Amino acid sequence: MNKRLNCILAHIPPGKGIIDVGTDHGYLPAALAQNGYPGRIFASDLRPEPLNAARRTAQSAGLSGRIEFLLCDGLDACPREAVDTIVIAGMGGDTICGILDRAEWCMAEDYTLLLQPMTHPEVLRYWLVNNGFGLTDEDLTEDGGFLYALFSARFGGQTHLTEAELFTGSRALLRAHPLFPAQLRRQRERMETRLRGLRSAAERNGSGSEALLETMIEQIKEMQSHADG
Repeated sequence: MNKRLNCILAHIPPGKGIIDVGTDHGYLPAALAQNGYPGRIFASDLRPEPLNAARRTAQSAGLSGRIEFLLCDGLDACPREAVDTIVIAGMGGDTICGILDRAEWCMAEDYTLLLQPMTHPEVLRYWLVNNGFGLTDEDLTEDGGFLYALFSARFGGQTHLTEAELFTGSRALLRAHPLFPAQLRRQRERMETRLRGLRSAAERNGSGSEALLETMIEQIKEMQSHADG
């Protein structure tokens, strides 16, 4: 597996069952089975082609009887009583929000969510903290020149994030992470580039975007001063 998937694997707790939503080639469920995960293992995907690829992965590893495959959209066919860990990775943060929105049953303290959005992590963090979830852990991994955020969430908690932390991740959870300075630097550069574009535009839309970007840049600068110190 690549570093991105290995990062997820390292955060999966032992439990009664896990589902890997959007499993693609099924590498994560296969690794779980090989590493002795004690509970049931479900692999789901929206399309038959990737699910068949996941079946072939399991078959080639001699794990066909260990993994259960579900052809469904998101968590629509997940047996909720059989799992306590939900992994959703490899898709945009907005798509993950839609999956969770349709599965209100996961809004319970029984489930740990492990989420690794490929894009728009800020949208997913916003959805979580405004729908009764608390962030219990965050991690960063660099793979192929990209930084990927992984966060663990549980319903019934409470996490307060600044506007900038929606993009950078929680300072409280990531302050000691060796990749956090790089994350801060990349997000600040993106925001500064966006701000320059707005300032050079001939027409202003009056949306307050400039002021918000200025606020987030200052928040990142403050986090960087502590990270550097």
